[in-house]
Amino acid sequence: MWQVDLKEDLYQVGWIEQTNNGVILASGAKGLVALDNTSGDVIWKNEELKAIDKTSFLNIDGLPLFYVEYVPLTGKTRGVLVNSANGHVLFDTKDEDYRIKNFTVLPEEAVILFELLNDKERILMSFSLKTWEKEWLTSLGEISGGLLGKIFSASFIDHGPMFDQDNNLIVGIKEHIYALNIKTGEILWTHEADKDINALVYSHQNNNLYVGVRRSRKLLILDPSNGKDITPDKLKLRGTLVDIRPDNDNNLICVESEGFNIIDPATNEFKWKKSYKIQFLDEVIAHEKGFVAIGKNDKDGSISLVDFDGEKIWNSNVKGYSYYTAVIPKGVLYISTERSNILDFEKGKDVWDKDVKFKSIPAVTFDTDEDKVVLFENGNAYKFDLKTGSVDLFAEDIELEEVKKKTPLVAEYVEGSGYLINTDQHMSLLTPSGSLVYTSYFEPASSISGLVGIAQIGMDIAGVDIDIQGSMDNISMLSSLSNGVVLNSADQNDVAVEESMIAGLYMGSEDDMTTVFEVTKQRYSNSQHVKDHQFIVTKVKHDTAPTTHKIYMVNKKTGSVDAEIELMDKTPNYFIDSIDGVVFTNEKNYLITAYKF
Repeated sequence: MWQVDLKEDLYQVGWIEQTNNGVILASGAKGLVALDNTSGDVIWKNEELKAIDKTSFLNIDGLPLFYVEYVPLTGKTRGVLVNSANGHVLFDTKDEDYRIKNFTVLPEEAVILFELLNDKERILMSFSLKTWEKEWLTSLGEISGGLLGKIFSASFIDHGPMFDQDNNLIVGIKEHIYALNIKTGEILWTHEADKDINALVYSHQNNNLYVGVRRSRKLLILDPSNGKDITPDKLKLRGTLVDIRPDNDNNLICVESEGFNIIDPATNEFKWKKSYKIQFLDEVIAHEKGFVAIGKNDKDGSISLVDFDGEKIWNSNVKGYSYYTAVIPKGVLYISTERSNILDFEKGKDVWDKDVKFKSIPAVTFDTDEDKVVLFENGNAYKFDLKTGSVDLFAEDIELEEVKKKTPLVAEYVEGSGYLINTDQHMSLLTPSGSLVYTSYFEPASSISGLVGIAQIGMDIAGVDIDIQGSMDNISMLSSLSNGVVLNSADQNDVAVEESMIAGLYMGSEDDMTTVFEVTKQRYSNSQHVKDHQFIVTKVKHDTAPTTHKIYMVNKKTGSVDAEIELMDKTPNYFIDSIDGVVFTNEKNYLITAYKF
């Protein structure tokens, strides 16, 4: 479509990105340039915004706004909020050391709530969507401990934001609760617990705020208008609080390590004389048949169905760690590290005559034509009917090129053709009848080092010692399906060379932590999806010519390469505009090219 040489304008282009209104941003050593995505024409240029760190870039959802940080020639790191349409700077942190880390759009209030850091100081900022100006800044104390650089996530808000009946803003951060006036930012009251707060629930039924503190045997109830403790004396816990959540009758389920009970919001007292006990209680799911209580342990767990009076209907032992559990019309489906089955509602007996055993987290998709869940793992493919609970093995001993037992595969339903089984470098298509249409492996253009299965790391941090790996996308897909959601949206526009820590486990107090392990990620994201194709960056070897690097546009239905872009760099900064059907590349750190596909 077009090609723009930005060497004179920017000298070197470090990265390119696309804003919500289609504008292409090119960040370079001599400033920030905005290009028209259809013509490549320069819309605006800001020479002050030099050498911006891409990790600071934030696209503000649904708005022509973005945030970036840069270091001026004189002074400290500054952050700016910019209108991408014209380049106007709407907010500048100047020399205040503010760093925007996260944001929440509150459309009912017509504001964006930004989370800022000033060294270790946490700050909330309200930014008006009516005037596009800052309304207020409020300090919420300092981050304690010495792990800020290692494990601090994008958001420092642990609970909320939520609003009470007076429209006051409530947030939970570590051991503190703050109530603020949303119009002025004034702190109305604060509550400080002895330890971190692990549950914070506001009930609209009685205008009460329920607070669970880590390792505490007391459930607190606060008056949200002033923060005063209004907990009845009778409301005591036998174990430590795990969670508080609403049931289907506007009551609250109080889940603790020793069992669970139901709180009546009219009286703030437990409905049952005795809590229902279950070992290693982790989760309770409210259902029309009763409450499904799930105990999880790395060796053995259990699942119970409990009636609305707190009496056991049945209890079933589960071998291994149940990393996924869902209530479906036929019963309770669980997938553990040892076995998978469905427990019927009547007696908790196995629905499937034979266990389905997964050695890794299965790739998951949904066949909208057959109305069935499709699972693929270790060469076997199953069709699973959520309504009847039946499971059918429809493909067996399928060999995929360069795929091993623990390769973290994901799946996608390709309408009219079958099921795409893929990773960043693999593509295979399985028909609904179980035959393999094609299987392909594309050699990556850059190395992958120190990358461990994300799902395993999450379980390691939870203290579960198990040997199972796979993509957490599959767990998200399973959860969505069990909640009636067939299609998920996914970010398709962020590809970069990066090295970052993706997980770590630390022992000891906050002031004296010992590193148990850290896993870093150094890789180039080689694959992006659009509806009918997958784009893959690959290394192409030739017998009589030097190795080249290309972006292949691979047809999901046929496996054929329908188009290719030959690259000058083996790891270009590129992204796809799937709406307009355009691939944008940044090569040699100055040449921006738009390819129509």
